[in-house]
Amino acid sequence: MRALSQYHPTRQAICQASWTSQAFWNRLPNSAAKDLRGQFQTPDRSTHEPSFLKHILEPDTPMPLIPLTNHSIFLEEAGSGESLVFLSGLGGDHRAFTVAQRHFAPRFRTIAIDNRDVGQSSRLDGGYTIHDMAQDLADVLDHLEIPVAHLVGHSLGGMIAQEFTLSWPERVRSLVLASTHCGGDPWRHAVLESWILQRHRLSAPEFAAATLPWLVAPAFFASAPAQLEGLIRFAEKNPWPQDPSAFERQARAAMSFESRTRAGSISASTLVLVGQADLVNPPRNAWDLARTIPNSQFEELPDLGHLPHVEDSRAFRTALERFYLNLGLI
Repeated sequence: MRALSQYHPTRQAICQASWTSQAFWNRLPNSAAKDLRGQFQTPDRSTHEPSFLKHILEPDTPMPLIPLTNHSIFLEEAGSGESLVFLSGLGGDHRAFTVAQRHFAPRFRTIAIDNRDVGQSSRLDGGYTIHDMAQDLADVLDHLEIPVAHLVGHSLGGMIAQEFTLSWPERVRSLVLASTHCGGDPWRHAVLESWILQRHRLSAPEFAAATLPWLVAPAFFASAPAQLEGLIRFAEKNPWPQDPSAFERQARAAMSFESRTRAGSISASTLVLVGQADLVNPPRNAWDLARTIPNSQFEELPDLGHLPHVEDSRAFRTALERFYLNLGLI
């Protein structure tokens, strides 16, 4: 994608309209509007300006790319208040949480991260572990001067959230672990090996089409054919595609993760969330995780698969809201 700062010649016209209005988007060049809508869908539903708009209105503002020791991590930030960090699953980037981030921005400083090897973050040369990915999060929070945060991790992101909490327990106020587990097994490893093989042999949209039956519930196939097609097109048009080797590195990090003997020491208030029809991470695995963590709640979302935040974003957000309400955060 082109640098957003190139759009600054239209800055004066843009400043005359609220970014939440249709007039804002009408005043952008067509190419700019198309690129931005791809990053932040239906922006007119929020009153909280996401960080990418600063690069239009204030072109000298640096991109939200955090330099670490040997690589950089991209993030999207919106809102203010206590920090709420979203961590995406295998192959996913910060845009997976666009709707949730927009929803919670009025009450939290929301931060959605592109993990290493995906999105606009750096690609690595060699293998790594989930602890390395948790270290990335620690370094990002240090850079942003955030001492403590609420974490929401999906699948691979849930493993990163667990590892971060185990390594830096004093920095986590609450934890949402969605569609994730406390360690693999031979079946799960075989699934990931098959995905690695497919990713090396298929194009990105072909791989998306091949794995969607694993990732979303039958109800979603029946009720949302246009969204299914949209997910495949999203993979095809992704301006920051994840190459097969990067996918494999992330997958092998996930395969090496194990917290069964450690998760019992997590003291943060925790919600373990799972789709009732999740094939990749069946509810029994999520329940095993929940009963391992002393101060945890467990919730199944009916008729949803491995991507609850995509399949039914309202149900996903409502589950988080109930959890935060019980904690007195909203």
